[in-house]
Amino acid sequence: MGSLAAGSAAAMGTGAFASVEATRTVGVNVAGDKSAYLGLTETSPYAEHNGKQLVLDFSDNNNGGSGINADSVTTFDGVFRMTNNGPNDLDITIDKSGLANPDKWFFVPKEVYEEYSGSYPEDSFYPSWDDFGGYETTNASGGGLDSGNSTLVGVAIDARDRASLPGGEIRFAVTDTDGPYGSG
Repeated sequence: MGSLAAGSAAAMGTGAFASVEATRTVGVNVAGDKSAYLGLTETSPYAEHNGKQLVLDFSDNNNGGSGINADSVTTFDGVFRMTNNGPNDLDITIDKSGLANPDKWFFVPKEVYEEYSGSYPEDSFYPSWDDFGGYETTNASGGGLDSGNSTLVGVAIDARDRASLPGGEIRFAVTDTDGPYGSG
C-alpha cells in the first residue's frame, strides 16, 4: 500500500511548473563612449574619438613628435577621462591582455597615482596597481568610481630593450560595487 501511495505522488509531481513562456518589452540605447554609462572622453592629443569609440594613439602628436623614445619609460598624464554616468558605484578594471606586450603598458587613474606617488602629475614612474597587491599582471585597476564622478587616466609605456612596441586593444571590465561580483 505504501509503495502504491509513493508511486502515485511521484507520478503527480511536486506541484512546480515545468516551463513558462512570456513576452516582455526590452529597450536599449547604444551610445558613444562620451555619453555611455561608462563615459570615456579624450583629454589629451593622444586620445580621440573614431566614430563612437575612444582611440589612444601614441605614434604621432601632430606637433612634430612621431613616437616615444627608444629604450625609455614614457608617461602621459591625463590621457583620457573615465566618468561614471550610471546610477551605481562601479569597480573598473582595464584588461590589457589584448595588447601585444601587456606588461609594458600601465593605465593609472589619478586617485591611485596620488595615493601611491603624491601629487598628480609627478615626475616619476607611474606605479602599476599590480605593485600594490592589486590585480594580476594583465590588468590595471581603476578601482572604485562613484556614480556621477570621474577620474583622469594616465598611461605609462615601458619601451626599455624594445626596438618597437606594437599596441592592440584594451577592454574595460565594469562591475557594480554592490552586485554579486563587486567588492562593496
